[in-house]
Amino acid sequence: MKLYSKEEARHMLCRYHNLDGAEALYGKQGVEKIMQRIHSIQYDPLHVTARNADLVLQARVRDYRESVLYNLLYEEHKLIDGFDKEMCIYNTRDFARLQFVRNEYHKYAVPTLEHRNQMGIFGILDDVRDFVDKHGKTSTKDITIGEVRESRWGHKKLSSAALDYLFNTGELSVADKRGTQKYFDLTNRVIGSENLSCDPEMTVEEFLEWYIERRIQCIGFLWNKSGGAWQGRFVSDNEIRTSTLQTLVEKNKVEKIQVEGINEPFYTSSNFEEYKKVPATDSYARFLAPLDNMMWDRTMLETLFGFAYRWEVYTPVVKRKFGYYVLPVLYNGKFVARFEAEPVQQVKKFVIKNWWWEPDTEPNHKMLETIEKEIVRFADFLQTGNSADNMKKITAL
Repeated sequence: MKLYSKEEARHMLCRYHNLDGAEALYGKQGVEKIMQRIHSIQYDPLHVTARNADLVLQARVRDYRESVLYNLLYEEHKLIDGFDKEMCIYNTRDFARLQFVRNEYHKYAVPTLEHRNQMGIFGILDDVRDFVDKHGKTSTKDITIGEVRESRWGHKKLSSAALDYLFNTGELSVADKRGTQKYFDLTNRVIGSENLSCDPEMTVEEFLEWYIERRIQCIGFLWNKSGGAWQGRFVSDNEIRTSTLQTLVEKNKVEKIQVEGINEPFYTSSNFEEYKKVPATDSYARFLAPLDNMMWDRTMLETLFGFAYRWEVYTPVVKRKFGYYVLPVLYNGKFVARFEAEPVQQVKKFVIKNWWWEPDTEPNHKMLETIEKEIVRFADFLQTGNSADNMKKITAL
């Protein structure tokens, strides 16, 4: 079993995600390349500085714009919305195999619908299908059939619940999105036939091998401990996961490695070693999304990087240690700070509201200079002005 130092492991992980900028990934081609590597990005509708998926991509791809993701999702359909870890954005070529996940949703949908008093959707599914077939892109605002009066949970219109059901089972896909409003269409009109149907000969065991190796690649390497990175159908089951990981190791599809000072072994794809060979670049800083792939397993993150992070969006104000929507700051493979920004759509510029240095960080001239460059780059991604007080606030601490 290969043994790496923590420093080597951190370097390889940052290199794998191109957070060091060593690869010249630009625009749409850059997004496509990084998505082939990490496969899936968690979707979240909150927009404080930017939405999670855009924050993930801007940290890895130069000159990234939100329009690039929109193009790949809703014009070229090379990416697609769907359940994976949770609601995610992933490569359309994975849609067919993820039928196994959609089948699991279908299996357990009825108890949820019963709880929400939405069982009436099964009487209107054909009507909803016919409406979408006739009208094309359809949002919940465009169709009204039935009403749910007795539940405080979920949609109040049966037709809205039916749209979600047909989306979750794969008959409909998100063909467009305006803000957070989804517009559904028949899946066979959204993506090509080559990506519609899973190989009927694929067994669940073969799917699990593909799916668990893919989940490891979403992060770079993972340990076999339950946590945020193993959320979702199949992979959250410790018995299934452990058995499949063993099979992958025996087949040399996945490699088991050790990191100094950490008892728990890690699992990684066999090509992960190549990211050790790429030399470190000049100093770099990156602002990461709260739900960045690197942040999926926060216990692993703290063990490897010594950085304790909790997303406090749903924490009552009086119990927050930091702030509502706080972004980690990565500098040369180490988390050195975190910050909270003013809502960009309100103030129309990038304004750092609060900045917190990590206790063991001693900012020097080179670090501050690098962070200042990242502030300028980040404001350019947001396509807003940059507050002149940002660096004053940071250096005053």
